[in-house]
Formats: sequence, C-alpha cells, structure tokens
Amino acid sequence: MEIIAILESHIHHFLHGIKTEAKEERAAALIIVKYIREGEITAEEDHILKTQIMDSLKILGIGVPFVLIPGASVLMPILIKVASKHNIELMPSAFITPADSGNSGNVI
Repeated sequence: MEIIAILESHIHHFLHGIKTEAKEERAAALIIVKYIREGEITAEEDHILKTQIMDSLKILGIGVPFVLIPGASVLMPILIKVASKHNIELMPSAFITPADSGNSGNVI
C-alpha cells in the first residue's frame, strides 16, 4: 500500500511538472513574439525567457541520453543525484520541489 502511495505521489509530481513546464514554454513563446514585434522586453520578461531557455536545454540534456544511450534510465537518476550533491541543478525548474531547492546553488 505504501509503495502505491509513493508511486502516485511521484507520478502526480511528474505530471504537474510537465503541465507547469508547458505553461512556461507558452509564456516564453509569447515573450519572443513580443520581442520580435516591439524590439524590446522588460527585465522581468528577460529573466523569464532566460530561465525557460535554460530549462529547455536541461530537458534536452536529460531526454536525449534516454533515447541514444542504452541503460540511461539507470544512469541519469544517479547523475542527477551526484550533481545535486555538488550544487549543480540538472532538473528543469518545474520539477524542483521546495525540499530540493535548498540543494541548488549553481544552476547549469
């Protein structure tokens, strides 16, 4: 019973992260369109756009090895855990829980 509850919690967190990431992608696209039309964006929009671009690169960095490298489903969680111990955040911001945020110092 406890394992099912843990799995449900992790699945819920994953799906919520995907939903949040999709919303952030749409917001970034609107900022890009605004920049193309008007030629300028606010400092806050600039920060949002840079954060989202970094998140997109992180998703590519995690997703591509799953497709190309055999055994990556075992290797990537270990790599993410080791990186977080060295204050390197490999997960996109939508997938970071408040408990994890104390771990991240440097963002890569």
